Amino acid sequence: MHRRLLPVQDTFASWQRDGGSALSQALVLRERLLGPATLTSASLRLLYDISSQFVDDLPERICWHAPTLSASETQAVLPPQVLVQKTVSVEMAGRLLLWTGIGDYEHTLDQRRVVASALGLPRQAARQCSTNPATCRPEEEFAMLPGMVSPFLPPLRPTRLVSVVQVPWPAVWEEQGKAVGVSLSLFESLILPLSCFRAVVLQYAAQAYAPGIHWMEVSSQDLLLHEQAA
Repeated sequence: MHRRLLPVQDTFASWQRDGGSALSQALVLRERLLGPATLTSASLRLLYDISSQFVDDLPERICWHAPTLSASETQAVLPPQVLVQKTVSVEMAGRLLLWTGIGDYEHTLDQRRVVASALGLPRQAARQCSTNPATCRPEEEFAMLPGMVSPFLPPLRPTRLVSVVQVPWPAVWEEQGKAVGVSLSLFESLILPLSCFRAVVLQYAAQAYAPGIHWMEVSSQDLLLHEQAA
């Protein structure tokens, strides 16, 4: 694939020069050509608008790499000090959730119990759940291929999702200046400072998620309170 056919960097640079984003026919064409192998043009525009509040060099933060089909593959091609954003679908008691975190993490039983309790699900739902269930096809449900699923869903797209769950990361990572790689496509990642990433995702969720999708954060305090109540 030639970069001239996929001008995210060029579009971001144009928006930066003009001081604001506008509808990009190039990104619309890119979406038509690549389908679920790229974030939608609307997602890219909203992600740019939000992220540019925190960093002023977004065009230079796009990292090109070989196409990757999993979080572990993406982590292997990201620059040093950059952690992959890993997102998986989880089915609990017939409810579909997205579970997202930084680095190649695994969600825990205690975290699932906190979420099940918050959603009013039976306690056993935390154990009897499935990750990346066969009933969920990411390209149809989220308009993304499996290797790039993330919380940056197409704005206001109808979905079966009931919640997007964010797992916390160690505060020391922000102090160490670590960054996170957000998948723009199977072969591009946007590198954002971890220190502003929570604000970026929260703003995106507030503006893009369809009614009925709840944003949840599982904090260390939540887990402590759950352990005390157990």
